[in-house]
Amino acid sequence: MENSNPIAISTAWNYDLKANVKDTLSQIRKLGFNAIEIGYNFTPEKLDKLISFAKDMDIKVVSIHNFCPMPNESMPGRHLSNCFRVSSLDKKERMKAVDYTKRTIDTACRVSCNALVFHAGTIELEEKDVGVLLQMYREGKSDSKEYDSLKERLLKSRKAKKDPYLDAVVKSLEEITSFANSANIKIGLETRYYPHEIPDVDEIGDLLNIFGDKGLVYWHDVGHAEANDKLGISSHENFLARFKDYMLGIHIHGIKGIDDHLAPFTGDFDFSKVKPYLRDNLIKVIEAHPPATPEELVKANGILKDI
Repeated sequence: MENSNPIAISTAWNYDLKANVKDTLSQIRKLGFNAIEIGYNFTPEKLDKLISFAKDMDIKVVSIHNFCPMPNESMPGRHLSNCFRVSSLDKKERMKAVDYTKRTIDTACRVSCNALVFHAGTIELEEKDVGVLLQMYREGKSDSKEYDSLKERLLKSRKAKKDPYLDAVVKSLEEITSFANSANIKIGLETRYYPHEIPDVDEIGDLLNIFGDKGLVYWHDVGHAEANDKLGISSHENFLARFKDYMLGIHIHGIKGIDDHLAPFTGDFDFSKVKPYLRDNLIKVIEAHPPATPEELVKANGILKDI
């Protein structure tokens, strides 16, 4: 039986700042998708075009990734989705993150979508150490004493430094969830990939305890949770079992080792871990990046429809 919700695909697959918006949606439509998640790399002008073309092509927007539209300013060296952080100890930056999130909530209202995918920021650690940990894993050194020592040092440093950053996240969410509630928009707290990002598995529980009755929900990312598992930080099952009742949506993609955003059902990820949690009313978004092929995505869509 086909799921009651359409399988969606993120515009992250075939859209970048140089892409033609109409071509992006036409390619998606030709693959058999009639639902999308709007990514975080649309200028206000291109977002307007996207909304118009999606309506003309009868494409439903099921979720929106913060920030959308993208800010017209940024911080040097930051990824677009984290160019301003709700965890920042700099109040000016933190409030920019809050304000741009409110703009994304307004976008969700424009397209009659009630789900926003939300990054909760970062704890400032030595990012080179994080990179070294990931590289050691890729080099097959995750069973070494050196790997364990570095991982424990990172996690210990994270624990020692986290409190002010989490306090900043709480302050931000107080304002964001209040604004979102008034618009009937759910804020989907996403599983993160890197060890220094917020939230870890316990912090997800803490934030849901505070804001779960105020419109904060859980958004599961298959690749991010699996990376946590493989790095030896938290089991994938831990995320799913603990927060299944709060889970509004899921990003589905393939993963090989700790390299994610492949086409679903490629790589080495055992999808049976996730299958029991794919209830009919869950928002399901394929979040594959290039070089996932059209053929792989058509196949993944067919498999997911039958689950």
